Parts: sequence; structure tokens; C-alpha cells
Amino acid sequence: MKRQVLVILAFLLIISCESKVNYEKPENLIPRDTMIDLIYEMHLAVGTSNLRNKNSEKDRNYMSLVYEKYGIDSTRFAISNIYYTSQAVEYEEMFEEIERRLEALHEKYENERDSAINASKRRDRMPADSLKRIEEIEY
Repeated sequence: MKRQVLVILAFLLIISCESKVNYEKPENLIPRDTMIDLIYEMHLAVGTSNLRNKNSEKDRNYMSLVYEKYGIDSTRFAISNIYYTSQAVEYEEMFEEIERRLEALHEKYENERDSAINASKRRDRMPADSLKRIEEIEY
């Protein structure tokens, strides 16, 4: 009997711990489509922070440029993000769209890289006289 009471209490405790917090829609909520664009570009900004830019700068934080592009600040983003995280299904759909975009971008650059590698290999396999003809045509 004592064991059954403990099991029931544990079950009730687990059920009561489930988060059902729904935040009110903030006054200056970033629209859903803009939020998707914003988070997508934030992922790109974070991903490129370790690459050297045209000025040979590395480890640059590009997040401020993303905020500037959308005319928002980090506080407005944080408030909107908290609201969207409380809408779990919608937030998951947003991230699925972001993931699709990132995968499409990755595939695009991967295809371009493969094309460049294949073109280089074809050029390396050409006979010397073919290379001379190409050079004469190009210049």
C-alpha cells in the first residue's frame, strides 16, 4: 500500500512539473517570417565568425550586423525568441524551415565546389597541345 502511494505521488509530481507556460504576445514581436530570416542569418553569422574576411580579420562577431540589417536590438530579439519558444510547435516549424534553407545553401556550395574540382581535373588530364590551344583562345 505504501509503495502504491509513493508511485502515485511520483506520477503526480512528474505531471505537475510539465511546463505549460504560454507567454503573452509581446507588443513589439518580430513577425514569424522575419524571425525565420533573422535566425537563419544568425546561424550564418556564427558559422562564418572563424573565417577570414576580405580585410583578413578573423574571429569577428557579425551578430551586430544582423541586428542592424533588421533594425532590431538584442533585447527585442530575446523577447520575441522567448515568446516563440513558448509556442513549441510553431518554433519547431520555424527551425525546420531554417534547417531546409541551410541544407539548400550547403548543397549549392558543395555542388559548386565539386564542379570546380571536376573542371580542374579535366584540365589536368588534357594533352599539352590542347592546353596551348585553350590558352591561345583565352588570350
